[in-house]
Amino acid sequence: WGWLAQRELEVHPASYKSLTRQYQQSAAVQFGFSIDPFVRLHAYWLCDIALEEQRLEAVLKSLVNDDQFAKYNQVFDLFKFGLRIRARLLSRIYPFEAFLVDGKPLIEREVREVKKKEVTRENGKAVVKFLPGDVKRVKRNRSRDAFKLRLGMGTVLEQSGDKLVEKGSGSALCRMNFWQYTITKIEIDKRLPNNPIGEEIALYKAELKKNVDASGKQLLNGKHLQSKLSSKVANMLFRELTKAIALARS
Repeated sequence: WGWLAQRELEVHPASYKSLTRQYQQSAAVQFGFSIDPFVRLHAYWLCDIALEEQRLEAVLKSLVNDDQFAKYNQVFDLFKFGLRIRARLLSRIYPFEAFLVDGKPLIEREVREVKKKEVTRENGKAVVKFLPGDVKRVKRNRSRDAFKLRLGMGTVLEQSGDKLVEKGSGSALCRMNFWQYTITKIEIDKRLPNNPIGEEIALYKAELKKNVDASGKQLLNGKHLQSKLSSKVANMLFRELTKAIALARS
């Protein structure tokens, strides 16, 4: 963009000369075509946007690295989260103590019928069907559920005709961050952190990929697999933050 905008001082000299040479030797010049001024104007705007983005990231970095977020960053380091996802997470979950009761997750136990849940994929949507189940004593981690909902990793059931469709709920921006983390850090081999967190995620991914049908075809693929992995990361993040907060209180 810097070359198109003719901002020579903002482009590496060798790159600027190389691009100029390529343009001079191109068919466009041979046929007498020039670069439209409107194109150069848009390139100029994009350069300004990039510079402003760099300025804001410098400010954001100083805010995220503030001492009050030290224990959060220690946990984020375990997952190798980047600057932007750290900022987004902090904006949604700080202070983390708000999700806890006396420094511990709120666990509720109840006796109820646990229905069997069948989930199928139709046109990219998760269609849910409930079947009669058994009466069991179950526990609900209300703190973790609230935490995941804040991060866009909660789910709600919506009626669609005669079917129940499962949809994501909560912050769409945070949900997008988890999806980006999944496709850039988890799905690409050797991108996970070299620590117990990375090993746990890798093991979970391997277990999911072992689920095959009678013909040997992998059952979980694409967005369904990514959704499972993102949810796993959210659960682990809650667990590690809970440990960090408990350690800080002791």
